[in-house]
Amino acid sequence: MTISPSPWAAMLPDLLAEVFPNSRPESRQALVGSASVRTFETGQPILRQGDETSFALILGGHVAFRRTTVDGRQLITLIVSRGALAAFLPLASRPTSVDVLPLTTTSAAVWPSTDVRLLVATDPGLAVDILDHVLATFEVIVERLDGMQYQNALRRVARVLNLHTDLFFGEPAVLTRTQLPIMVGTSREMTGRVLRILESQGLVARVGRSRLRLLDPVGLARAAE
Repeated sequence: MTISPSPWAAMLPDLLAEVFPNSRPESRQALVGSASVRTFETGQPILRQGDETSFALILGGHVAFRRTTVDGRQLITLIVSRGALAAFLPLASRPTSVDVLPLTTTSAAVWPSTDVRLLVATDPGLAVDILDHVLATFEVIVERLDGMQYQNALRRVARVLNLHTDLFFGEPAVLTRTQLPIMVGTSREMTGRVLRILESQGLVARVGRSRLRLLDPVGLARAAE
């Protein structure tokens, strides 16, 4: 982890105004003044599951929320990027429930949650903006969990690939097919069988040991629906 005051710190005021549009200017100024702007390398945790929750705003890069269950299984529940908060409950005085892991080199502005709670207590607009974030995050998580419980494996794989097309099929790719099982919630063997089905349908192609190529975006979207 390195401290990188530029160029990310310079963009922080505008991003805070974008992410917290109802907040007071003096609250945003206080956040700018107290922010610790850091750069995290791929796989270097911003937060570890069980750590005390911090308030972190993603300035650039892609970040995964990875939860380890009590029986040792891992599941990526959410992927976020610029403008997202790197916690489910950013103001909670409790251990964080996930690992917050960069998928790419990522910059983030970090504050102690207790400091931000003090601002929220005097700025209803900031409180509403953070509440909106929390509710939107939980809506996404509930939708993911519903999909894992009620959808068959083929649709689940297709939905993840379709949702993260830019990350799986971009150049360079951020995600590989080796990461699909913990994103979909299936075994490696089941995920492999589903990929072979999608390949036989001409939707995707496996490339090398871990890459994927998108052949039919419309067909993949249809399979995801």
